[in-house]
Amino acid sequence: MRDKLLSALRDAARHSAPRLPSLTEVALLAQASEAEVREHLGPPENFSALLSYQAPAHETRDRIIASAARVFARKGFQKASLDEVAADAGLTKGAIYWHFRNKNDLLFALLDCRLRQDTAPLMGDLQTLIRDGGDAQATLTRMFASGIARCTSDPDWGRLYLECLNLSRDDEVRERLAGFYDQVWAMSGSFTRELQRHGITAGHMDPASAGVFWTALFDGLVIAWLIKGDQIDFERLLPTIFRMLWQGMAPRASDSNDKNDFAPETHHDA
Repeated sequence: MRDKLLSALRDAARHSAPRLPSLTEVALLAQASEAEVREHLGPPENFSALLSYQAPAHETRDRIIASAARVFARKGFQKASLDEVAADAGLTKGAIYWHFRNKNDLLFALLDCRLRQDTAPLMGDLQTLIRDGGDAQATLTRMFASGIARCTSDPDWGRLYLECLNLSRDDEVRERLAGFYDQVWAMSGSFTRELQRHGITAGHMDPASAGVFWTALFDGLVIAWLIKGDQIDFERLLPTIFRMLWQGMAPRASDSNDKNDFAPETHHDA
């Protein structure tokens, strides 16, 4: 739809020159509603910038996303402007509007890019686990820890994601977040099915429920780290959490009142 509307905008501009075309003129040429034109191209004030940019390219889009990551992290999403993103990328504002409808659209492109970057190693790690065998509990713990490390290596990114969650009162942001979570849940569910298929985890688990669980656990731990980072030691915490998950929380006959099998190990100097 966006490409169709951009083409209609260029045609309408040729007919209306030297003035810019109106929303109505673009909508008529595209056989679309004015609401659709505004949704995908923005208000008529954007038209000049859109028309001034004539070289859409995958490299340019990636360049804009990289600049958005820097600017949003430095200033916060709400305070940052598209003018600042364009300046950081060394591009015109028209380049931004060519690839993205608005700042929200750019934010979610950034989220999608970061999701793919952070989850790309997962399937390779899973294939290694399947091929090499070994202690599944320990390997899954390491895989989860690697994901946490990738996310927490850039605190500004975590804060930006938290800021995005706080914008969910906005209908558009909430809808886009819902789609983002659908992707993450589906990916986590597929991961669970692979573990089950190879007999690494229990076959009776519902993969969809497991996807929600893994996402909630990951998000909750990252948020806790952002708020209480000095008290969150993932190296000690994650083995404890995975021991609870792997062994379950039901009481066992061997339990005693004076022993907690799931407490983090403590080390005392001799």
